[in-house]
Amino acid sequence: MAHDMYLTYEEYIGLGGTVDAAAWPPLECACRKRIDRLTDSRVQNMTEIPRAVKLCVFALAQMESVVGAVAQVTSPTITSFNTDGYTENHGNVPNAEEAAKQMNAIAADMLYGELDDYGVPLLYRGVR
Repeated sequence: MAHDMYLTYEEYIGLGGTVDAAAWPPLECACRKRIDRLTDSRVQNMTEIPRAVKLCVFALAQMESVVGAVAQVTSPTITSFNTDGYTENHGNVPNAEEAAKQMNAIAADMLYGELDDYGVPLLYRGVR
């Protein structure tokens, strides 16, 4: 059983999401594919999407929409500026590689201990 989405737009908005409806499908797809890569696509074969996976998609979407690779290209965050010798620095925005590592760590933390329908941990990477 393949799932088209792990988190619907309505569920995303219900959790407090702020991305508009048109931007949701590619954002959800990127988050779903990250989870599939980390879980060897185990979630795709589950009867129901666990709440932990839905919350993980939400957390990843929040981060991906702000500092993900696509977000950094389409709307880069200005972290410093200089005008006639006056300089201001604001915050620390990770580059795309650092953001990807952080998102993988978030997914690993949120999915730790979750089992698929056969009792296999979602994050298990060993031999079956």
